[in-house]
Amino acid sequence: LRRSVRAYLFVLPYFLPFLAFLVVPTFWSVWLSFNKGGILDSAKYVGLANWREISSDTELTGSIKNTAVYAVEAIVLVFILALMIALLLNRYRTGSNFFKLALYIPLLAPAVLVGLIWQFLTNYDFGLINLMLNAVGLDRLNILGSSTLALLTIVLAEVWRGLGFWTLYFLASLQNIPEELQDAARVDGARGLQRFRRVTLPLLKPMLLFAVVIAIIANFQVFDTVYVLTQGGPHESTSTLVWFIWKRMFQFQETGQGYAAAVLLLGIVLVLTAISFFLLGGRRRRAT
Repeated sequence: LRRSVRAYLFVLPYFLPFLAFLVVPTFWSVWLSFNKGGILDSAKYVGLANWREISSDTELTGSIKNTAVYAVEAIVLVFILALMIALLLNRYRTGSNFFKLALYIPLLAPAVLVGLIWQFLTNYDFGLINLMLNAVGLDRLNILGSSTLALLTIVLAEVWRGLGFWTLYFLASLQNIPEELQDAARVDGARGLQRFRRVTLPLLKPMLLFAVVIAIIANFQVFDTVYVLTQGGPHESTSTLVWFIWKRMFQFQETGQGYAAAVLLLGIVLVLTAISFFLLGGRRRRAT
């Protein structure tokens, strides 16, 4: 019993803030999703009214679709690029520290600064891309005015920002693979692509699935880049779930709808996280 109490005392400094700033606000948010007001004024219970209102809102369905498309594109693209670069850095280690630092620098920049950088690149009037197109005699592109290109710009901005982190993550994973397995595959006559498919990729699967969990949680909360670059436009084509929540909370003062959408986002992330952890656990059980 004394050992258990001592252990709980060590956990207490983390558990109290966790309880105060995450658990309690989460349950309070669920309660406010069934109320009107509750922040600056007293909460008024309205039942499922907030949920009915957001469920019939076409902007919410569009935001869910945009968030899903963005998350899939961003995760797939950054994982492919990061894994390719990590394989190169793992194979050619001379001067790799310079490239690691260069790749990691964008992650040190605040998300708002990243949005401003991409605003400078894509702006119709003074953007670097359009200035280069004019220089070679081509017409300007209204990148942020196009539904497809605007969402793609947000994807590329977030991929550029997170590429260094995922490259180092995959590089660390690759360096933990026993070199004896690679040597055995070479002795058996396996070529580079065959070694990657038969040795490297199966050993990376647990790390890949854990990375998917982290990436889902992060990418479903995208907001800063949307706020700086597009404000959810054009025609709500880049409106994400967090942008929808922000508008309901701070623009329209519909706190109940904002909390309902936030609880919905929490549910989506929890379901996707649970599926990913189930797949990760299944891989581990089969491996043992």
